Amino acid sequence: MKPVKRPPERRQVTVLFCDLVNSTTMAEQLDPEELMELVESYYAICDDIVSSHSGYMAQYLGDGILAYFGYPDASEEAAPNAVRAGLRLRDAIRRLPSPTAEPLRCRIGIATGSVVATSIRDIETPHKAGLMMGKTPNLAARLQSEAGPDQILVSESTHRITRELFHHQSLGAKELKGFHQAMPVYAVLEETDVSCRSQARWKTSDLPLIGRQQEMELLLKAWQSASRGQGQLVLLQGEAGIGKSHLVGELKRSLLEQGHRQMSWYCGPNTRESTLHPIAEQIKKTAGFEKGEADGSRQQKLARMMERYGATEASSLEVLADLIGLRGGHQSALDGLTPEKKRQIRLDTLLAMVQAWSDGQPSLIVVEDLHWIDPTTLELLDRLISTAHQHPLMVLATARPEFQAPWPPGDNCAHLHLKRLDRTASELICSCLNPDEALSPQLTRRIVERCDGIPLFVEETTKSMLEQLRANGPSGGDGGDGSDLIPETLHDSLAARLDRLGPARSLASIAAVIGRSFTYELLEAVSSQPEAWLREQMDALLVSGLLQFSEQTAGEAYEFKHALIRDTAYETMLKRDRQTLHEQIARTLSGQFHELVDAEPQLLAHHYTRAGSFEQAIPHWISAGRKSSDMASHEEAVQHFQTALDLLRHEACRREGLPASLELNLLLGLAMSLAGSRSYSAPEVGQILEESRTLAERLEDSQSSFAILRGICNFCIVSCDLDNAERSAGECLQRWDQGRDPIHGIEAHFSIGYVHYVKGSMALARQHLTQSIDLYRLHEGWDLGFPSTHDPMTGSLTALAMVEQACGPPDQVAATLEQARQHAERLGRNYETVYTLSHELLIHVLQGRYLEAIALSDTILGISDAYGYLTWRAIAKVYKGVALAHAGQAEPGGEALSIALEGMREQQRLGVMTLEGFRLAEIATLHSLASSVSEAFATIQAAAEAVRRSGEAYFMPLVHVRQADVIARAQGHDEPAVMEALDQALAIARALGAASFETMINAKKQLYARERIGGSAL
Repeated sequence: MKPVKRPPERRQVTVLFCDLVNSTTMAEQLDPEELMELVESYYAICDDIVSSHSGYMAQYLGDGILAYFGYPDASEEAAPNAVRAGLRLRDAIRRLPSPTAEPLRCRIGIATGSVVATSIRDIETPHKAGLMMGKTPNLAARLQSEAGPDQILVSESTHRITRELFHHQSLGAKELKGFHQAMPVYAVLEETDVSCRSQARWKTSDLPLIGRQQEMELLLKAWQSASRGQGQLVLLQGEAGIGKSHLVGELKRSLLEQGHRQMSWYCGPNTRESTLHPIAEQIKKTAGFEKGEADGSRQQKLARMMERYGATEASSLEVLADLIGLRGGHQSALDGLTPEKKRQIRLDTLLAMVQAWSDGQPSLIVVEDLHWIDPTTLELLDRLISTAHQHPLMVLATARPEFQAPWPPGDNCAHLHLKRLDRTASELICSCLNPDEALSPQLTRRIVERCDGIPLFVEETTKSMLEQLRANGPSGGDGGDGSDLIPETLHDSLAARLDRLGPARSLASIAAVIGRSFTYELLEAVSSQPEAWLREQMDALLVSGLLQFSEQTAGEAYEFKHALIRDTAYETMLKRDRQTLHEQIARTLSGQFHELVDAEPQLLAHHYTRAGSFEQAIPHWISAGRKSSDMASHEEAVQHFQTALDLLRHEACRREGLPASLELNLLLGLAMSLAGSRSYSAPEVGQILEESRTLAERLEDSQSSFAILRGICNFCIVSCDLDNAERSAGECLQRWDQGRDPIHGIEAHFSIGYVHYVKGSMALARQHLTQSIDLYRLHEGWDLGFPSTHDPMTGSLTALAMVEQACGPPDQVAATLEQARQHAERLGRNYETVYTLSHELLIHVLQGRYLEAIALSDTILGISDAYGYLTWRAIAKVYKGVALAHAGQAEPGGEALSIALEGMREQQRLGVMTLEGFRLAEIATLHSLASSVSEAFATIQAAAEAVRRSGEAYFMPLVHVRQADVIARAQGHDEPAVMEALDQALAIARALGAASFETMINAKKQLYARERIGGSAL
């Protein structure tokens, strides 16, 4: 037969090396023929054990063997199977006839990792796999060399995948030949008593049950019915990783304090052909078998157990002894019986024993992973379920969607189909695993988006990413193709689903290169396959559950059901093959899909980038950045501009000598988008602006210089460097005077007006803000392209509302805010909306309209979470906490304070200094309301110092008013310091010309004066 060549591919494989100890000595001592017979026996036992554990013998190496697990067909049990095979090999080799007085012994090394498989398989010996390129086989070989006699050493990756299933001993980091860094090494000792990985996960997981409260209530309700004698069957169905075992585990935990009985049957992928395997394992556990125990002793334990449950017939003992592999002598009770009769006795015995075990007590039987159940166990389960309604018994079974349940839903039978978690629940899993907040909000969002609400995917991906961050620092795990987000613990399971596709696998690979979602039209154009073949394979992909129809894209469109499945399909391809396909897709998009490219230029940019065509990619990344920026999608704009800048600075592009003006435009776009997404206070914004300024001066680019000045002004405002902000704004005003460019005028008057408002120069602020608004309307600013991150009309109107709040007229504040809202709505940008609402929220707090403030803060938080506006999210949290306390909807020192402090911490992490003093004063009020006197005084003093330091004179009278309130609550309203604080506030308000503030302060003084006579002001 001609050999069958499989195309090279990237795979995760577990490699096992096994080598006989002292084989050289034996070769010297034995006749060559004796040595040949010994080695043949050794090879035979190795071949049998490896094959029985779904492994593939790759090579016979003298006295050693090389085996692969997870190739050529991936398996989610690849690594566990390799370790199980290693344990069996060790025991079996010791039992081989030895030519010396000493038993034969071996050394075994096992490693899991990525390889490139270049396979040539002979049809007559399909178990002989091909060559693996990469460090994983070398690591397994070095581990084998490092192992002592009868020792099994595994790599860190193998240990990570199998640690719940086997007891390991850490040997620390070892220097291995050929590896530059010391490698963590683990010795395998023995299997644990855990039957499957799903069972292991819930036993070892510290995660609470998240997002499954409703399902848990249904399980508890079914248990209550069963306990009353109304037997129940509950079938939990859902895709792999959806949380079936976690729910089962939580039910078990919740019943620990109740008097009841529990039994668990575990089905597995390696035992679906083993008759009644789950029952046999349960019998061994219940009978108390010990490792290495003699058959005679086990026979006695089995007999005692069966007697305990009323199974005293000799035939019953013999059929169960045969089931669990105990061989007795002459089986007279079974002589002459047909296999079918023996089978019937076995099932009758087991059913009677289960019923005797229950003994009329509330009982729970859990059957995990019915999709792997063997037919005989399923028949036993069916017979048990048919009688369950007569007993206080609950059968709780789990299965993946492909299992066809023979029990229709009814009064005593419930089918629960577990759905994916929502975004909030997924984020909660991340936060539970990330208590020290090592993951940034952006990285958390990326994990949640790619894991599609599958709890196991979220958990394992978060753990994997945290491990990468600890190992590599903040830059760890920041790859762009998604492969960095495929944990080793999930890789085999995902790859196994792809390997089961058959011919459709190649089409899945093409689709994966196109992306998570794609149209049939584009797939057809790229694949160049006949229509009939394409339709047939698409149907196969849909039936497999890997693809589903997409409702997000017009026309006939599809998407991978899981992002990680798409990533796995992509990662298995060779890099050169991916690059070729990306180039082909880019040419197809550019030549045939003009509307799609115009609407989503990042698609073409992405494929040119992956194809290595950087010069062609850069213009499309810039287009994508500008498009996102125009829609105020700043986080996306940052990604697009940063990618273009990285490519521009790549050695390949520098050789082409692309113009420096292109780099300047990219720096400006990046700075403005960073400011929009992370605030002008972000250190990288200042660094990029300074770099831009230097480059603009060298190029003598006046237009860019204005944009840079405007950006520096914003950076200084948010950093509370108001003197430099005023200086930069003044330079912007000079540029307007010199050139009379309407864009410059609108921006300059807004900038200087905003600075004057914050510094308390109310008349100047009103003058410049009004001029900016008038110029905007005169020149139809909604059609102009401004250099700043948000629209200056929105900024001018909201700042003017703040001036009016301080100076009056009072009835004008609401009208100005309404103008700002209408303008933001006209622009249709989420950023302008959240900017406007955030200023309105501040005014609600100043006016004491706390119920409205709570509702508005929730709206802002929703928009900010959806679009990544971290600054506005942090600020909204502070004001929400304040409003909740004042409205009496949360304890001031409890939930309200917790929310507000969380917002302050987020604000400080972002480096947002503006209005910090005022927000601290509001938090001091919460401490005061909670009677936390020392915290209140310390916080109000910090607030006053922050306002003095920043020069935000607008807020100084407000801080003094809050200070008076804190003193009054702590020491009484007749305390002289109360009036001193209010007098200070009044003097500052008069100096500012803040008439409305004066009115508010005088009212407060009158209230305290009345309360000195009788009553409490607060």
